[in-house]
Amino acid sequence: MNIKALFRVNKSQFILIFVMVILATIADSASQYLMTPAFNHLKNLNFIGFSIFIVLSLSCDLIRVLLSSSSDYLYSKQNQTYLHDIRAKISRYFFKNDFEKTATIQNQMVANLDQLTKNYLKPWKMAFFYALEVIFSIGILFSYNWILVVLTLILTTISLFLPKTFEKMTSSATLRMTKKNEQLLNTVAKWVKGLDELRRYASFGIYQESISKANADYQTAAIHQGATHTIAELITSGVNILGQMILMAVCAYLYFHGQIVFGAVITTIQFCVTVMNGASLFVSQWNLVESTQGLRDEIGKLQSSVQISVDHHCDQKIHKLEVKNLSLKFENGESITYPDFVVKQGEKVLLTGDSGTGKSTLFKLILGKLKPTRGQVAFKDKDDNLINLNQDELGYIAQDGTLFPDTIENNITMFNSSLNSQVKSAIVAVNFAQDLAKMSQGLEQRVDLDNENLSGGQKQKIILARAIVHHRKWILIDEGTSAIDSQATKEILKNLLKSDSTIIMIAHNFSQDLVDMFDRKIELENRGEKA
Repeated sequence: MNIKALFRVNKSQFILIFVMVILATIADSASQYLMTPAFNHLKNLNFIGFSIFIVLSLSCDLIRVLLSSSSDYLYSKQNQTYLHDIRAKISRYFFKNDFEKTATIQNQMVANLDQLTKNYLKPWKMAFFYALEVIFSIGILFSYNWILVVLTLILTTISLFLPKTFEKMTSSATLRMTKKNEQLLNTVAKWVKGLDELRRYASFGIYQESISKANADYQTAAIHQGATHTIAELITSGVNILGQMILMAVCAYLYFHGQIVFGAVITTIQFCVTVMNGASLFVSQWNLVESTQGLRDEIGKLQSSVQISVDHHCDQKIHKLEVKNLSLKFENGESITYPDFVVKQGEKVLLTGDSGTGKSTLFKLILGKLKPTRGQVAFKDKDDNLINLNQDELGYIAQDGTLFPDTIENNITMFNSSLNSQVKSAIVAVNFAQDLAKMSQGLEQRVDLDNENLSGGQKQKIILARAIVHHRKWILIDEGTSAIDSQATKEILKNLLKSDSTIIMIAHNFSQDLVDMFDRKIELENRGEKA
């Protein structure tokens, strides 16, 4: 995130915004400047002259308010368009890369961007406004007396450089708070997922303790962030107040020695205060901008250009899958070693084994979600050449596969309307027709993820139908019928296994007649080791 990118969102609007800010600052300075002749007329008891200049001053104030409000609206509009573009880029990044933690995505796309809006985008405009105020006020002060300008510049310089001491500390505090916010979201997501089980065992204590601890860590980080900004502002404000007192004393001295007129005494003090306050506020806003450097770098990485993979149908070129010398070592020292095997195109293979033998882990290795410690998973063509495969082209059906808050039909076609004509035959193939007949809206029935309007078996049938209509040549099924009764499973397998797709299926407790439906069985044994 940077101001150049914000400018490119809508260049003409951006220029208009800052022209309006400049005009608003001029109007503000003019409003204060017009008080000099107003007070001179008041001293001379010229009420009409005093009234005219007061009206002119108030008119300038009205113009300032209108310009400031309009620029705020347009700047907010510019910001939201920019944030929309950033979220689109981050979405592409998350789509391309594997991120299992929902809290991480939520934190980056919501909380962190909110932080940047509050501490970067808004302060940028305010810093520009205060900088202009300081510049215009110094120019007017110079027309009064050069001594005031020199003194004001000295005090302003001190105000500008004093908070630099806190720059690194505030940046670190901001980044720390965003990390703690992500941890809080992640903790909530993990424990809320198991609320039913916690309620079943009346385990409220551990739930409350875990959430409270994460919340306390976030609260501490938030307080620390606020404290660092407060300390910086407090010291700057202290110098500001001291500077104003010195300026007031100098103004009084110059008036009593006849170097400035009576009306200029009050307006001079006002302009000096404007310079001091403007410098203080500018530093405060700029300090907020600088404090986001770490967060902006983090968001910048997520906006890097990514190439969305295209389905090149390389899976159709696969003649065989070879697993050779394959093993995976975990961080806790345990490891899983797999037997060598080959699966040829068109085979229907049942993968079995006790818990802990690494069946699901093997699928993750085949799908490229995990990298093996040793050995390889190789896809080869009919000439025994390696295929550089995008593993996302492989069909995969998980036990708890993903559905989306849309129609059943769109969940089957994965939003590809060209496949709509194949949906009905797929529904019959997975024994879902009777379930669908009981739903008033049929294929247009929406999946309600919040209220769970589908049973576990119905969800699995929809996902199996999804695999059928997409005609994947290689399909990995991980307990894909575990929530479906045995008779329906048998009917589904009859239809699924007669296709020309290569199918590797993990299953537990299949009856012998179901096992016999496959070409062969690969049984994994517990060959794990400890370091």
